[in-house]
Amino acid sequence: MDLDQKNIFSKYSITPRQFIVLQTIDYLPGVNQNQIVTHIQIDRSTVSDIIQKLETKNYIYSYPNSNDKRNKEIKISTQGRSILRRLQKIVNEQEKDFLRRINLDTKNKLLSSLKKYARDN
Repeated sequence: MDLDQKNIFSKYSITPRQFIVLQTIDYLPGVNQNQIVTHIQIDRSTVSDIIQKLETKNYIYSYPNSNDKRNKEIKISTQGRSILRRLQKIVNEQEKDFLRRINLDTKNKLLSSLKKYARDN
């Protein structure tokens, strides 16, 4: 499944990490870089590089915070939202297909592991 997703992302010239950052910006409009770092647990320099690349592709835009000009707020562009929705749909379909192919016992073990992970983090 991971390889399938990487292939899909490469067709759209986006990396899995760029996808995650784009989703975060869509989910938290007006977010700043520090909040993205905290929210997705990726180091600041990597997030900075990703933001620059997403801005170059016109998927996001940033502007100075009205209360603190040193701090930039980041929002998703119409183009970015369009590509994100397309990719989310493809990823969701891949996940559904993956889950359809595994047996019930494996699904239950996976669900149990995910619940434990969510509790512990």
